[in-house]
Amino acid sequence: MKKSVIIALMLILFHGIVYSQETNNHGAKLQSSFVTHLRYPKDLEKASIPSFFTVMVQYDEKARQYNLEFSDSAHPLMIKELLRIKDKLDFNSVYEDLNIEKRNLPIIIPIEIRLAKVSKEFSDPKSNVTKNLYNFKGKQAFGEFYFYAPLVLTVIND
Repeated sequence: MKKSVIIALMLILFHGIVYSQETNNHGAKLQSSFVTHLRYPKDLEKASIPSFFTVMVQYDEKARQYNLEFSDSAHPLMIKELLRIKDKLDFNSVYEDLNIEKRNLPIIIPIEIRLAKVSKEFSDPKSNVTKNLYNFKGKQAFGEFYFYAPLVLTVIND
């Protein structure tokens, strides 16, 4: 009886000071928006070509929208697909995750879209994919920017 009274008192006392931690799921929001809206280009899927590129996200105050710039390693079909869905992607969560109030500096987000089966051409060490991962319009990314955690997605192909 004494034990149950003591336990009840402890529960009453600790009720006001015990709370769970708030989870940080901002990265999960960005990933979820990609998974929900992205349709991997069929031509890339048929050729078993994964995508490995970097996106530079810049918020435009006047237009109140995000402008995207793609690294030179981005395939034109992937660029077309991401531009199609850019307004549906949750880039606000990235700024929240990094605790950035002023959105005047760009954010660089590496993106890797894996395929279950990869072509030999993509795996070739002479491929320009890794050389151009951080190149934008032929020049390496330079200046002030935030670097975000890589976004990794997997596509199951035949």
